[in-house]
Amino acid sequence: MNSQIEENLDRIRQAAFILGRASAQERTMALKRMAEALRENKEAVLAANEQDVMREKAAGLEKKRLGILTIASRDIDAMAGFFEQAASFKDPVGQVLEEDCSNGLHRSKRLFPVGVVGVVYEARPSVVTDCAALCVRSGNALLLRGSRHAVKTDRVLAEILKKALREAGLPGEAVMLVEGGGHALTCELAACERKLDLLIVRGGYGALEEIRRAATVPVIGAGPGNCHIYIDESAVPQMAEAVTVNSKVPRPLACNAAETLLVHEKWAEKNLPALLERLHDEGLELRGCPRTCRLSGYVKEACEEDWRFEYFAPVLAVKVVESLSEAIDHINRYRTPHTEVIITENEANTRRFMASVEANVVGWNVSTRLTDGAGFGMGGEMGISTQKYPYGGPIGMEHLMQQKYYLSGNGVLR
Repeated sequence: MNSQIEENLDRIRQAAFILGRASAQERTMALKRMAEALRENKEAVLAANEQDVMREKAAGLEKKRLGILTIASRDIDAMAGFFEQAASFKDPVGQVLEEDCSNGLHRSKRLFPVGVVGVVYEARPSVVTDCAALCVRSGNALLLRGSRHAVKTDRVLAEILKKALREAGLPGEAVMLVEGGGHALTCELAACERKLDLLIVRGGYGALEEIRRAATVPVIGAGPGNCHIYIDESAVPQMAEAVTVNSKVPRPLACNAAETLLVHEKWAEKNLPALLERLHDEGLELRGCPRTCRLSGYVKEACEEDWRFEYFAPVLAVKVVESLSEAIDHINRYRTPHTEVIITENEANTRRFMASVEANVVGWNVSTRLTDGAGFGMGGEMGISTQKYPYGGPIGMEHLMQQKYYLSGNGVLR
């Protein structure tokens, strides 16, 4: 690690100390100024993004990834809107979780910022602004480690936010983008336990596991989402269709989009052909088991890999199963774990499903796409954790806080 990066890490550490001790009102004003700055500099962001998109398109970046990289004027408005929304969030800094007074000792447990939060993320510009808003609201500094595909967009966004922080009277170094150095530098950053307090890694398992091996900093993995829907024998056809379509069609590239549809054989006999036709009409490519293929000419035969990974595309795998047990076994074999849903009118089957599948989020008659910060009442998220400990599911402000105990008395001894 070169001396410039080490110096920058010292600066962000100092910025975290100041930001964490700023008043709630100071951070609220900073968030509002950051929203204004994004709108004022919209053309600069769009110009930088166009350069990234043109460069990566010429280099052969996949169309689906280009779609995630590309932003429009309305996207910047949405980014600014999230800063305004974050300004209205209840401030968590100093929040008292519990208090006790006994034997002359007053004890309270309170929330305080963890310090410097690092985020390793894909070429998705909204990650910069979502994470910055949540970090400023929670009093944490943000270290950004983005993708080379979005380097110009990320750079412009980071500079706009840094300047806005300074204009609001807070240190601009509280939002810092670290460029270059490749994956080796990311692994070095993960070993900076005295300068970085938490590292959130979004993306594939290969990079995540390599970072974990190098890390001395706590790492939370926000990995892929191989999400399943299981349509049970008693499912209401209209509900099953609505939930399945909503779980995949609107945002097929999202990590909370459904990737595999499992269907009980008795339900499939009567209802699956019509559902497959609807999914085909919605523009999905369908890949299925031999039984599914026999029910519809729209379905291509699936291979083993089709059950294993997140498609990151408008593609859905479909499998007919003999029982709830087979559905649970399939999910637990291929799960990531992210979000798994059962559609049924049978409460006993629901209880069994929700207790048996290994997932951070389990749902009954709901869309998989409800798994995000907004759906969970958090406002937004830094990512969606696909590990069991210390927590799984959407990573919100509450997960960026440390618990600190306050003890006070008049010479109390043990």
